[in-house]
Amino acid sequence: MNSIYQVDDLVKEYLLFRGFTSSFRALELESRVDKDKGFQVDKIIEELFGYVHNSEISNLMDYWRYLDTRYFSRLDSRFQRTVKKFELCLLRYYLIHAMQAKKRDKVIEFFDVYGAELHENPEWLKWFALPYSKNPTTDPAFETFFSKQWLDNYIVSLHNFLNTIFQNMPLPSLLAINLDRLQRKSQQNEIESLKLSIDSLKSNVEALEGENLSLKQKLTETKKEMTDGMTRMRRRAVSMIDAKPRSTISNSESSGKLEASSKKRSSVSKSKSIAEDDGDSDLSTTESVSDSNETFIITTQEEFFEHTSGITHAKFSSDGTSIASCDMDNIIRTWSYHDQLSNPSKIKNASNVLSLEWEARSNKLLLIGTDSGLIRVYNTESQSIVHNFRTDDKYSRITHLSCNPSEPAFVSSASNVLYGAQNASAGSLTSWNLKTMQVQQTFVLEGEEASSFVNSVQFNHNGQLFVTGNDDGLIKIFDARTIRPIMEWKSKDSVASCFAQFSFDETSILDVSANGTFTQWSIHKPGESVSSVKLAGFPPPSPFSTPESAAATQSPIDIPASSSAIHDIPKPRVSSSSASRRSVSSMRSGRLPPMDDTVTQNLLSVTPRPQMVAFSHDTEHLLCAASASEEAKTPVVGMIYQVSSGEPIQQVTSPQNEKITVVDWTSTANACLTGTADGSIRVTKLLRV
Repeated sequence: MNSIYQVDDLVKEYLLFRGFTSSFRALELESRVDKDKGFQVDKIIEELFGYVHNSEISNLMDYWRYLDTRYFSRLDSRFQRTVKKFELCLLRYYLIHAMQAKKRDKVIEFFDVYGAELHENPEWLKWFALPYSKNPTTDPAFETFFSKQWLDNYIVSLHNFLNTIFQNMPLPSLLAINLDRLQRKSQQNEIESLKLSIDSLKSNVEALEGENLSLKQKLTETKKEMTDGMTRMRRRAVSMIDAKPRSTISNSESSGKLEASSKKRSSVSKSKSIAEDDGDSDLSTTESVSDSNETFIITTQEEFFEHTSGITHAKFSSDGTSIASCDMDNIIRTWSYHDQLSNPSKIKNASNVLSLEWEARSNKLLLIGTDSGLIRVYNTESQSIVHNFRTDDKYSRITHLSCNPSEPAFVSSASNVLYGAQNASAGSLTSWNLKTMQVQQTFVLEGEEASSFVNSVQFNHNGQLFVTGNDDGLIKIFDARTIRPIMEWKSKDSVASCFAQFSFDETSILDVSANGTFTQWSIHKPGESVSSVKLAGFPPPSPFSTPESAAATQSPIDIPASSSAIHDIPKPRVSSSSASRRSVSSMRSGRLPPMDDTVTQNLLSVTPRPQMVAFSHDTEHLLCAASASEEAKTPVVGMIYQVSSGEPIQQVTSPQNEKITVVDWTSTANACLTGTADGSIRVTKLLRV
């Protein structure tokens, strides 16, 4: 419709060309008094309201009847009621404007002319009193129609109604041809614009290729200069060695031993200076296991006494600055190990706490799984429980929680028995939305799985998949959106999976079983083992069992002959005089208080647990709670293993009658924590060599 005037000009030009002057004059005359206003809705509404403002009721009705005959009568019958509604509002606006302009006589005239016709319409009965109302603007019957909002809504609705009619009218062939021509012209302009953009991009690509070629040439020249420099240095070194007296060469063996001893002392001094420069009060040093093994330097260690009973759960927050820990009294504390002056928050729980997890994208929310079917959501900023998720009564024990790293969601593993119990009868996996606080999907263990339950749940990097490890050795990879398994396999001996997670490149699944076997499974070939090794010292004995029962329940460990014995692993040396400590307000006797809660006690009596295993960010190293030596009676310490070989390479805690119950490793601060059976938590900062 925008080109209608252009078509009119073309028709007039054609009439003059053909000599149809009478037709030209007739068209010119009718164009001046065009009631359709060139199908421009704004001009039609302006015409209608012009009659209203001038109080020309007869002209208003004539023009509306023209529009009704010309357009409205051709509409489907279901739109006729809408047309009548627009006409009713137009006439009411005529009366309202007359009252506002103090033309009460025009209102009386309106009812004199159309009163008999409108008297039968119940919508007009109250309006006969309008000219006699003293203050119609406050009258409930007319108050709405005097508001500006009513008038604006009417104008917008009428505009949209007329515009819709004109846009859906069938066009004459002449106008359609012109529209096609305009569209082709517009498309041609767009094509030309795109061609210019392509030419510009090509020139930019050529310029970048030139820069890339120049950089490659510079890199080649730099490499050549470095190679030439290294060659000259080697030749100079060889010439210096050849120039030495033969007497010096004959004494090289004895001097080499002294030099090696000097280097060893220098290495220890260097690690001490690092700890002093770091500014922390704890001091730790390590020595290399061997030249071939990659190891860590312990820069600082701090021990915190936030609890008065054994630690059942402890986890770093997503940014690695805060820690959430729970003890055997089911008291949870959230605290910062960086800020010595911060006051830790305290969360009391009437039910037993079986699992703990931070929200993966911030340290604002903490999820608490209990044995009463509740998952509590704790807000660390407001220090209050903001929501309680309730699971199916059949599976009241929330054994594991895992948060999605990219979405506000988490997955819970629920069962009706504790971890490590026998004759389990089914369990379930449920995904929850932390934004809507609603359940999303549920997967119930059925068939052969009904006698087992899930020990661990771990997401991949983008939260699209997660892997689970069952206590019957079954490993499954799930689609996180549907909570449906996409592949699964079982270990040959059906040994319970203690902890399973994706490798750093997500081409394999890393599985630590309950008998201390570390297996790397291929994702591309489910069920095919890439490697399998024994972790010496894992699993450790229960921290709450007697030495006799510990020796009886300890799994046999085969220490590889090629690896160092566990007691040969370098032990961290901590300066106790400068070590920082944080104590609770009450004095502690150093021994465990009486444990009235058999559920929590039984939970910690089962080894291993998923809380005893933690991988580094690159999954090249593994931190476990392990025996300090191959004897079952020895203390349980924190041990770092090399994933590629399964060999222990670093001990992060000293075997001072410690009984490690939980471990965790954060990549953000490159620190690990170990919680013990006496209620202490040690934070160890590592420096990778």
